[in-house]
Amino acid sequence: MSQDEGANTNLKTPVVGSWAKTKYNIVRDYTSLFSSGMKKLWGQRIYIDLYSGAGQSVIEKTNEVVDASPLIALQVNDSFNKYIFCDNDEDNIDSLKIRTESFSKITDIQYVLGDCNEKIGEITSLIPEASKGNTVLTFCFVDPYSLCVEFETIKKLSAKFVDFLVLLAFGMDGKRNIQHYVKDNNKRIDNFLGLTDWRERWNKAQDDRVNLVKFLADEFTNQMVRLGYLEEAVDNFIPIRSDEKNLPLYYLAFYSRNKRGYDFWKKVKSRNTEKGLFD
Repeated sequence: MSQDEGANTNLKTPVVGSWAKTKYNIVRDYTSLFSSGMKKLWGQRIYIDLYSGAGQSVIEKTNEVVDASPLIALQVNDSFNKYIFCDNDEDNIDSLKIRTESFSKITDIQYVLGDCNEKIGEITSLIPEASKGNTVLTFCFVDPYSLCVEFETIKKLSAKFVDFLVLLAFGMDGKRNIQHYVKDNNKRIDNFLGLTDWRERWNKAQDDRVNLVKFLADEFTNQMVRLGYLEEAVDNFIPIRSDEKNLPLYYLAFYSRNKRGYDFWKKVKSRNTEKGLFD
C-alpha cells in the first residue's frame, strides 16, 4: 500500500512527528529480513505489536499519511503466519480492523483491546503451541508512547521463542520526568525495569556523570540478558532524533537469543544508524 493509498479520513489516524518515518523504515527493514530469513527455518512465524495504533499515521506539518507498523508488517514479501495486534484505544483497534480487512481474508489476524500489561495472558495464549514438528518463532514490536510497558510483560512473552524490537522512550519520558520517577513512591521505572534498587545505582551514576539515557538503556538491557538474551544487545541501539533540533527522542533496541537475529539487526543498523547515540 502506498503512503496515501487507502487513507480514510473517517478513521482514526494519529499525528506523529516526521522522525516516526525513520522508525517505520527500521521496522520495514527488519520485519522483511526476519520474515524471509526465518521462513525455511521455523514452522510458523508470528508477529506481535503490543501498541499497534490505528495502522496509519499522519506526519505533522506535512499531513502525509504513512503506513504504521501493523500495515508494514502485513506487507512483507513472506507474510507471517499469524499477526496479533494489541492496543488499549478502542478507536485505534476499530480503525485498524478496517484498514487490515483485506489482509484478514488471506492471513490470520487477531486483535486484542486493552492494556498489554493486563492482557498479556490473552496475548500469549494466541501464540501457537510449539512442538517438535511445528516450531514457532515470534517477533514482537514494543512501541509505547512512554515508559508504560512493564518488564513483567516482556518476561512472560520471553518464556516462548520471541525476538523483541523495543522502543526505549528515555528521551521523551524518562529524561522529562526523572525528578518524579526517582521518588520512592513512584513505580513507573520500577515496573519498566522490573527492578526496585535502580535508584541506588542512579545516584552513583550521577556522581560519575553518566548520562540518564545510557544508564536506563544499560539497566533494561542487563535485565534482558538475565532472561537469556545475547549480550550483543549491549550498546547496540539505533537513535531516533528530531529533524528540527537533532535531539535524541528515543532509541530502538533489539533483543534475540540467536546470533542470526543480530546479523539481520547489523544490516538494518548499518542503513539507519546516526552518530553520537549518547551525546
